[in-house]
Amino acid sequence: MPSRETAKISDFRLPAEWEPQAAVWFAWPVRQDIWSGQIQQVRQQLAALYVLAARYQTVRVLCPRFAQGELIAALQNAGGLQGIELFDYQTDDVWIRDFGPLFMVNAEASELAVVDWAFNAWGNKFPEQARDNAASKWIAEQLKLRRFGQPFVLEGGAIESNGAGVLLTTEAVLLNPNRRGPGSIEGVEGLLADGLCIDRVLWLKDGLAGDDTDGHIDNLARFFAADGILVAMPAATDTANTPALQENRRRIQQMGTDRGLPYRIVELPLPNPLQVEGRPLAASYLNYLVLNDAVLVPTFNQPEQDAQALQIIASCFPTRQIVGFDCCKIVQEGGALHCMSQNQPAL
Repeated sequence: MPSRETAKISDFRLPAEWEPQAAVWFAWPVRQDIWSGQIQQVRQQLAALYVLAARYQTVRVLCPRFAQGELIAALQNAGGLQGIELFDYQTDDVWIRDFGPLFMVNAEASELAVVDWAFNAWGNKFPEQARDNAASKWIAEQLKLRRFGQPFVLEGGAIESNGAGVLLTTEAVLLNPNRRGPGSIEGVEGLLADGLCIDRVLWLKDGLAGDDTDGHIDNLARFFAADGILVAMPAATDTANTPALQENRRRIQQMGTDRGLPYRIVELPLPNPLQVEGRPLAASYLNYLVLNDAVLVPTFNQPEQDAQALQIIASCFPTRQIVGFDCCKIVQEGGALHCMSQNQPAL
C-alpha cells in the first residue's frame, strides 16, 4: 500500500500572513440562531468588512445560492461588489480561519496546495460542524489544487507561522484530548512537521477567559516578522487573564530564534474586559487581519485602548495602512477579524 503523500514529502511550506496574498476568504452566516437576535446587524457589518477588504485584494465569500441575494444587497448598500467573488457553498458558521484550508506554497513558489485537517467544532462544543469540516476539500476542488488530507483535528486559529518553519501555538488547544491528537508535545510536533513542514514549535500555555476555542494563539501572540512577536498583555483592569498572559510572556522571553538570539517582543495590551450576559468575552487586538497593503484591527468602543492598539500594530507593520473595525457585536459570538477570515497566498 503506498504511503500517504504529505506536504513535507512534497516540499511545501506554510507562508507568513504578511507575504503576498492572492485573496482572502470569508463565510457568510446563513443560520438565524447565532448572535442572539443581532444577526441582521452583524450581516450588515460583515458586508462592510468584505467591501473594506476588497480595497486591498480579492475577496472570496462562501455563500449558498439561496442567500446570495441578501448578501449582494448588503454589499451594494456597503459600497458595491467590486473585487468580491461569491462561491456557492453553505457553511455551519463563519469562522473559516478554523475550518477552512491551510494554504501551502512549494519551495519553487510555483504551486499552491491545501492541507485539509479535520474540524470538530473546537472539541465537539457545537453540533453544527459537518459542512465546515467538508469546506476545505470543496475549496481545493474549486481551485483545482492538490490537497493533503490529515485525519487529526487542527484549527487555523490555533497556529501562527513565521513563514520560515516556526509555529506558535498553545498547550491548552493542541494538547487537549478533545482535539483527538496524540496528547503529547512530541506527538503533536511530529504531526505538525509531517503535515505543515514545520521545523520548530514554540509553546505557550493557556488562552483567554471565555474563549470557546480553549485558547487560540491568534488572541495571544502573533509573529510580525520572522524574529518578531506581538504578545497580548492584560489591561490594567483585567484580573482574569493576568496569570495566563504573564506566563505566556515569560515563555516568549525565554525563547530564542534559530540563530540563538532572543525574539523581538512587542507588548499589546488587551481591551478592558468585555462581558455579555455575565460571561467574559475573548476580546483581543491580536485578532487582526493582515492584507496586502493593510492590517484590519478589531476595535471595541474603548477610544484610548483602541488608539493605543492601532499605534502599536502600526509600529510593527510600518508599510501597511492600519484600519480599525468595530467588533463589539462580532466578538459576542466568540471571535473577531482573524477568526472569520482565511488568507490565500499568491504565487
